[in-house]
Amino acid sequence: MATLRDIKRKISSINSTQTITRTMKMVSASKLRRAQDELDRIKAYALKMEELVGRVAQSLPANAHPLLVEREEVKKVLIFSVASDRGLCGAFNINIGLQAENFAVQHRDEYERVGVYVFGRKAKDYLKRRKVDIVKDWADIRRVDQDVVERITSDLIGYFMEGEFDKVYLSYTHFQSAVKQIGVFEEFLPLKPKIGQEGTEYLYEPDRSAIIETLIPKYLSTKIYYALAESQTSEHAARMAAMENATSNCGEMVRYLTLVYNKRRQEGITNEMMDIVGGAEALRGT
Repeated sequence: MATLRDIKRKISSINSTQTITRTMKMVSASKLRRAQDELDRIKAYALKMEELVGRVAQSLPANAHPLLVEREEVKKVLIFSVASDRGLCGAFNINIGLQAENFAVQHRDEYERVGVYVFGRKAKDYLKRRKVDIVKDWADIRRVDQDVVERITSDLIGYFMEGEFDKVYLSYTHFQSAVKQIGVFEEFLPLKPKIGQEGTEYLYEPDRSAIIETLIPKYLSTKIYYALAESQTSEHAARMAAMENATSNCGEMVRYLTLVYNKRRQEGITNEMMDIVGGAEALRGT
């Protein structure tokens, strides 16, 4: 049975933990606000770029660009999984790892190879422990800038163009709100842009092939940037919610242990009083 000193020491330890989780929640809330502002700036551009590519693509022949061509036989598939380097954010990283793992298990007989291109240390460690084929990984990236995005996009396009993989999927977490984030698993290459408004005709200057050659890679890099921004925003929201739950649980544990402490203390006082009364009665009897 735990002594009063043990219970008091445990209450003090939980109070210290609660202080840490409350601080982490405040830090995550601050980072979330900044990430949301960044995401809002990127979102308008990304959606407009997607609309433009959709309008242009509807008038293009199927073989207008190699990134638009669907392979007749798909044997090798690559998944670009976006997670984070840090934990303490609930199931955020595990969900991304599970998407890649489940896909690899479900399609192991359908494809010759299912590889994963990982962004984030936690997803890499999760998939490595489960013997999933990791093609390349990015870890300890302090800030996602245009250079990082261009290098990732160049890698993915290179894998597809060189025939190393026949199809590329994108796996990340979509930020819907501070309390709800949704996992996304969608086809990335070959490019299948959403078809825009019909009847739109364009005059190309200098020429259509030159514009398409520049527009499609730019669109793909924008999509990667947007996915990374969505994932980072979702990470901060998930961590804020996890720390809020941890803070609440600490408070409940402190309240419970305080009741136990008071009960034990009262029992000790009652036993001492009974010993005193019993001793007094014994003396009176003699």
